[in-house]
Amino acid sequence: MGRENRKEAIASLHRKQILEAAEDLFLQKGYAQTTIDDISRAAEYSRRTIYSYYESKEDILHHIVEKGLEVLNADIKSAIEDNEEFVTAYSAICTAMLRYQREYPQSVDLVTNAKAAKLSTAEMSDTMRHILELGTEMNELLEAFIQVGKEHGVVRSEVNSQLTVYILWSSIHALLDLNKSKGQYLCKQTKITEEQFLDYGFRQIINSILVERL
Repeated sequence: MGRENRKEAIASLHRKQILEAAEDLFLQKGYAQTTIDDISRAAEYSRRTIYSYYESKEDILHHIVEKGLEVLNADIKSAIEDNEEFVTAYSAICTAMLRYQREYPQSVDLVTNAKAAKLSTAEMSDTMRHILELGTEMNELLEAFIQVGKEHGVVRSEVNSQLTVYILWSSIHALLDLNKSKGQYLCKQTKITEEQFLDYGFRQIINSILVERL
């Protein structure tokens, strides 16, 4: 490994450790209540070192969001590419979204609560621009996935593929959010497991666009 490569590997490790410490603190204390000093103590880096890698606390949060979306994007690609059957691929996409919610809650929260950007992309940081690019890429992947389902006669021909992407996103997210907040109670009341509850919900969502209901 060359000298420059070693320096970049060390810098990458430092960025990763700072990011992980911040993510834990955001989960424990909340983003607003966490300070750079808190992150400094938890990561065992000076404030100066932290600012040499990240511009601000907000910049750290954006990198956490980016990390989660990168994983989700890769999982969605794999779900579509590794499963020829439409419903099987859809099930894998739902699993990817469940993983995203459980492992990257800070990313989920910011993406869910984000308002339409008022700034032009020229005024955005590289990280924010990449976040938008990841969102666009995932939407395009899912739109193409639904379109293929229509071409194969699995999805109803009158379905608007582009609009359906947003409806599926919001429906699946709402189901996962319900499971997170009230799933234990609902499963106890209905005498089913969490897996059965989610499977039932996922099937009801996709049934809205299928030619033949599951």
